[in-house]
Amino acid sequence: MSQTLYELANKSKTDEMALQTIIDLFEPKLKKSLNLTEYSERENLSQELKYKLILGIQKYDIDSTPGFWELKEQMAENNVS
Repeated sequence: MSQTLYELANKSKTDEMALQTIIDLFEPKLKKSLNLTEYSERENLSQELKYKLILGIQKYDIDSTPGFWELKEQMAENNVS
């Protein structure tokens, strides 16, 4: 059964396999981006990008992310002010 990125991010707080799955999902993008760098720097940069990805996932607060209607309301309030 495949899980959404939202479900994996939520689960990754306590499950290392979910965290690894997210990293695996981003691996093609990381590799494509690394092709733009010098070959000798790719391994170090790859590790650094994965580290930053892990930090971002762990710090991400899913509960504070607004839903569509909350976001629409916030945007409307900002335009009126």
